[in-house]
Amino acid sequence: MVYKEIYETLRLEIENGAYNENGVLPSEHALTERFDAVRETVRRAIRMLADEGLVVKRMGFGTVLTSHVAKAGAHIKKPQAAAAQRKNILFVTMDGHLSGDAAEQFHLNLSRLFERRLSEQGYNLVLKSVAAGERLKGAIDGARPAAVIFDSYVREDLYADALFAKLPCISVNHYTPLMTSIVSNNADGAYNAAKALMQAGHERVAYIIGKRNYQTCLKRLAGVQRLYTKNGKTLDERYIIDGDWSFGSGAKAGEYILNMPDNERPTAVFAFNDDMAYGCRSVFERNGVNVPDDVSIIGFDKSIRYDGIFAPITTVDVNLDAIVECAGWYLLYRLKGDAPQMPIKIQIETKIFDSGTVKNIKEI
Repeated sequence: MVYKEIYETLRLEIENGAYNENGVLPSEHALTERFDAVRETVRRAIRMLADEGLVVKRMGFGTVLTSHVAKAGAHIKKPQAAAAQRKNILFVTMDGHLSGDAAEQFHLNLSRLFERRLSEQGYNLVLKSVAAGERLKGAIDGARPAAVIFDSYVREDLYADALFAKLPCISVNHYTPLMTSIVSNNADGAYNAAKALMQAGHERVAYIIGKRNYQTCLKRLAGVQRLYTKNGKTLDERYIIDGDWSFGSGAKAGEYILNMPDNERPTAVFAFNDDMAYGCRSVFERNGVNVPDDVSIIGFDKSIRYDGIFAPITTVDVNLDAIVECAGWYLLYRLKGDAPQMPIKIQIETKIFDSGTVKNIKEI
């Protein structure tokens, strides 16, 4: 039920000192917008918090932490101060993101950049790949980290493990209302990539999308759909091809495209990451299809994985350096006790990096 989810989120944030600075929860209006819920649902969640003695309603102030919780908040910074003496920062990602054939270059680059950024401040990045059903308590007890970085979506119970341990946390490449989240502007990035293809004269464009349950995939697909709606066009489902972010799934998509009838075959491909874009391009080139003369290709992420193996492709640069710099800056201030645990989203803008694989591309 939605009200229980709101209650659990707010309760967790209260326990972790998110509102100790002024002792006031966000307004009901702000909470309805944040959780996309009606006001009565938000009020029911707040009543549950009040029933537990965590908050009270005060005329002219709103929903205020009780004096008991406010006093407890004075102790919130003590675990953080102790954590500041530790030198490990836990980097949590899902099993398979960093190793094996399914390893994704985005996650590899992200971990390397964090390692470089944090080592400059004397911290060690401890990588933790979490298998299905595994919890974080063992890793937290073993590494005794000063903070936790969550790479993309993991699981709600893993977020809870770190937050209940009173550790500064940040989510990168996935928005969660439980903690500060730093993400690329995936929707606008995809919108602009699709717009570049449309302006270059392409009416039949194949979209190789990633795993449909990924927030990044949903945002990128929403950006493409927004462009089509704005231009009075319908996104043809025949040209939406499922991938799994891997080079191999891009190659399979390329074979599927080549097997389409000539009068239906797309003249351009937009892959939702570079691995799939390169996989698709490799199939085209093996079959004598020239890029970009016969078909244009654009990817996403600006990966360096295939440098020196394939010629570069036009891609959407997610500005990974800025993501890591922003996350590193915030974490370091959190460790000093100079920044709060804020449930906000920081969005990094993207841009198209043209490497010549889109014919007649215009500046966006």
